[in-house]
Amino acid sequence: MNKLIIYGDIHGCYDELISLRKKINPQKDDVEVCVGDIITKGKDSIKTLRYIQEHNIKSVLGNHEDKIIRYLQYEKQASENPIILDEDEQNIVNNLNLKDIDFLMSLPLFVKYENITILHGGLKNSYDLDNLTKNEKSKILRMRYLDQNQNFITFGKEDKDSIFWADLYDGNQGFTIYGHQWFQEAKINEHAIGIDTGCAYGNKLSAVIFKDNNFYIESLKSYICE
Repeated sequence: MNKLIIYGDIHGCYDELISLRKKINPQKDDVEVCVGDIITKGKDSIKTLRYIQEHNIKSVLGNHEDKIIRYLQYEKQASENPIILDEDEQNIVNNLNLKDIDFLMSLPLFVKYENITILHGGLKNSYDLDNLTKNEKSKILRMRYLDQNQNFITFGKEDKDSIFWADLYDGNQGFTIYGHQWFQEAKINEHAIGIDTGCAYGNKLSAVIFKDNNFYIESLKSYICE
C-alpha cells in the first residue's frame, strides 16, 4: 500500500468528490476509503454511489446508509414500514439498482489498516470493536457527545457539560478516523481525526492521507457556495 486516503462525509456531493480526488491524484496501489454517509442531502447521491463502486473506493457504514438499509429490509415484510423517508431519501430508494443495494448491504461497521481504524461516528474507551453488542453497534454509527460518566448522549440533548467523544478517546482501538459530526476544519486529537467538514452544508469536502507513518489533509471548497 502506497497511500491510505480517507474521505469525509460526501453526502452526494459528486462534483466535489471528483475534484478532490483529482487534486489528490490517487495511484493504482493506493487505498481509498469513505467514512460513511456517502449518500443523502447532496444533489447527486446515486451518481456518487455508483462512482465509488466503479472506482473501487471502499466505505464503512454511515447512519444515512443504515437508514436506507433498514427501510429496504422492512419493505420485504408484510407489516407497515416504521422507517419514514424524506423526499430525498425516497428518491434515492426509487433509483437504487440491485448492485447498489448489494453494495450498501455489504458496508462494514468499521475497517482497520494496521493501527488505523475507520468508522462513521465514534466509540467509547470501553468498546471492543471485535466484540460489540447490538446497542454498541448502533451507537458507533451515531456517537457525538458523552456525559461526565462517558454515557452516550442522544443528538440534540448535549449541553455545556457534554464532552465530545474524541476528546476522551485513549486510542485503545487504534488511531481512529471518523465523520458524522461536521467541523469547519478537520478535528485533530491525539488518537483520532474527524474528517467531516460539511461539504453538503456549503463548507468543504476533506480527506486525510496517510503515507510513511505521516498524514496530511486535502480539502476542496463546496460548490454550493459558488
